[in-house]
Amino acid sequence: MILLRCIVVSSLLALTASCSNSGGLRHLDPSLIHNGRPTEAEAYSDFLIARFAAMTNDPQKAAEHYALAIDTAPEKSGIADRALFASLLSGDYREGVRLAQRANALGSEAALVRLTLAVEALRVGRDDDARPMLEQTRFGPFNRMIARGLSAWRVVDTQGTDAAVRYLEDGLSGDPRLDSATLYMMGLIEMSAGNDDTALSVFNTLWESGARLAVGVEAHAQLLASRGQRAEALEILNTFDETVGHNASIARLRKAIEAGERIKVRRLNPDEGAALAVYVPAAALMSQTDDDVSAVYFVLALALDSDLHVARSLWAQSLSNAERWDEAISVLARIPDTSAFYATSRGQIAWALQRSGRSQAALAVAAEALDHSPDRGLKVQLADLYRTVGRQAQAAELLDQIIREDARYNREDWRLFFARGVSRGELGDWADGERDLLKALTLEPDDASLLNYVGYSYVDRGEHLDLAMDMIRRAAEMEPNAGYIIDSLGWAHYRLGNYEQATEHLERAVELEPGDPVVNDHLGDAYWQTGRKLEARFQWRRSLTLDPTDGERDRIEAKLVAGPSIPLVKQAESDAGVQLPKPVRP
Repeated sequence: MILLRCIVVSSLLALTASCSNSGGLRHLDPSLIHNGRPTEAEAYSDFLIARFAAMTNDPQKAAEHYALAIDTAPEKSGIADRALFASLLSGDYREGVRLAQRANALGSEAALVRLTLAVEALRVGRDDDARPMLEQTRFGPFNRMIARGLSAWRVVDTQGTDAAVRYLEDGLSGDPRLDSATLYMMGLIEMSAGNDDTALSVFNTLWESGARLAVGVEAHAQLLASRGQRAEALEILNTFDETVGHNASIARLRKAIEAGERIKVRRLNPDEGAALAVYVPAAALMSQTDDDVSAVYFVLALALDSDLHVARSLWAQSLSNAERWDEAISVLARIPDTSAFYATSRGQIAWALQRSGRSQAALAVAAEALDHSPDRGLKVQLADLYRTVGRQAQAAELLDQIIREDARYNREDWRLFFARGVSRGELGDWADGERDLLKALTLEPDDASLLNYVGYSYVDRGEHLDLAMDMIRRAAEMEPNAGYIIDSLGWAHYRLGNYEQATEHLERAVELEPGDPVVNDHLGDAYWQTGRKLEARFQWRRSLTLDPTDGERDRIEAKLVAGPSIPLVKQAESDAGVQLPKPVRP
């Protein structure tokens, strides 16, 4: 832009000089002189700034400049659509509504425009405005699912529960697995009206089909516990935790049931139900993609129900995934300490601080939150945080505590034994570390990361190499495109002296993980052993540019002078391989 302006200025100076030599500017056409840039230039300038802002992860600036370009752009509605998306992505719902109204007035057919206007109409009670915006023939499959859920809760508000259920039934395929989102919404609608027998029948059908939606499972367990069926409720909640993972609301409900508290069934109002109709598909979308598109839907859900803290938690996670750390922290800071997601949110804040280079602040936030709420999930997050910053002793101590607490409830989580085994190994306590890792394998024998870690640990120690090779091969079969696992496979061959095979696998590993200093270092060693010394030094020099640890840097620099030492290859003296206990599923 600076260069362009210099060229323009130079051209004008040349023109002025020419005119002066021919009698000044008396005969110059006034239309050639502009007070400022042409309108088209302004539009393109704003558009390009907006595009650059969008590509560089600044949706707020993108929204601002897309909005400025709308009136002067040749294709106004398309620019308005972009402005709306960027505005919601930045979390500015009010501006998003304004831009959706502009886009609609310009004739936009974008799904996000209609959904935004529908959400706003529902939020302020304008059913007549919401209905045409939710016409399903105008949506693709994903947005049609959201529109259908919103419409169902609109019908609840205007025509009653029976009409809403009939509306949802018309769209069922007959397969509970395909219809799970619709059936969960139907169950929540029945429950909101107090039709608990019908709701329970729907939830039972879904559970038996294998569907596992957190908000639906929570409602299912609430109904069971409120009727005195506490054992059945706990079985459902424990199964969800083991098969899907930790959820703060479910953890709070389980704790209340275990404590013998009276369980109250939550009856949703139409706005709360409509918020879930947007949130549920968005959460599913987020689990399947790495981009931040789901964030715009979380913003819409929160416009309908500002207390839907799980949406705020996932919105912040999408911001963190996009490395918008401060925005993520700002979103999470609005979750109150009365929420089931308070402890989770503080763990997320701690991780956002850690990943943005503020380790001490991260540890302080996590520790303070733990004092306020001794939540198991937060303890796990803090243990992971300790391991990440190298405080392995504190990590191991906290993991000890969690494992002991779990034992009181006959719960064994392989991930905790895995993490504690890693920490103990880092602390030099390989005997106890190995015991934890083997315990984790008895509980979860088919996890690729666990198999790879144990196998790699044995290879690196020169122990149980046949078993180690078998573990790593199994991991590679499960995840053939995981660079760190292919690196382990190559390194195992290297330690066994199979240098040609090692080179083949390590070259593949570098293709998959080109920015990993360890993988590049390993390939350099393999090249050296096969006589390719020039290429070896190239890989070691490249590894030095990839921010290795201080210890790795010293070792690589030494190899650049003298080459690698002969690799240690041995089996454990006691036997040819360790015998794993028979796997036991928890």
